[in-house]
Amino acid sequence: MVTLNINITEVAICLAIILRLSVILFMLPIFNAGQIPNNIKVCTILALAFMLFPFIKHDMQPIALDSGSIVFIIVGELIFGIVLSTSMLLVISAFAFAGELISFEMGLGFAQVADPQTGGDSTLLSVFAQLFALMIFFSLNVHHFILKLIVESFKTVPVGTFTLDTVLFTKIIFLMGQLFVLALKLAAPVISVLILTQLSMGLMSKFAPQVNILTTSFPLTIGIGFVLMSLTMIIWKDMAAHFFVDLLHFLGNLVR
Repeated sequence: MVTLNINITEVAICLAIILRLSVILFMLPIFNAGQIPNNIKVCTILALAFMLFPFIKHDMQPIALDSGSIVFIIVGELIFGIVLSTSMLLVISAFAFAGELISFEMGLGFAQVADPQTGGDSTLLSVFAQLFALMIFFSLNVHHFILKLIVESFKTVPVGTFTLDTVLFTKIIFLMGQLFVLALKLAAPVISVLILTQLSMGLMSKFAPQVNILTTSFPLTIGIGFVLMSLTMIIWKDMAAHFFVDLLHFLGNLVR
């Protein structure tokens, strides 16, 4: 007769691993896209949990399975996952915002396409800049560091013990402010030249009223915008790499 022995302690540890992985991975870039089926996401989380379980089970404490403790643990893990994943999304969101600014200045604000990350509508250049940031994200192997930090967090920040204090909250607000700073730095060269172009077109309409500025300005601003954007993309990778390094340093301090 076959007997099945279930170790409640190991089950609780495995559930703790699955809880943290699911909260963090469901919010990370690419993995949070609506185009990826939920079945794939669930299978990936379960596979990672079973792979990590033999290596970190000795360093973890089992979570309490009573209803009151579970609610407290889930809330703490949600906060931890939001802090970790939102920090990674800041750079990608900054690129998307920079693309929005450039699109509206070029006159492409009416051209909207489906955003592969959020499922909503975004401008063409916003989606392009977002995908460009994702390519930088993977080319720099940032996802490897994220997985390493997640594994390390099980030892340094046990499941259910994370709390959001005033110092950490202040740092998060500062990082969110840096999103707009980075977006303006990315879009500033293109926007400044396009503003000067619009001013010159306005002066032309003043001194040469016979020129149809409405039909002339759109091809000119779009052409200048694409040329300048292709030139500034050379420095976009360095800026993104610098900001990713700062974020990984912040996340490393958070985990440790």
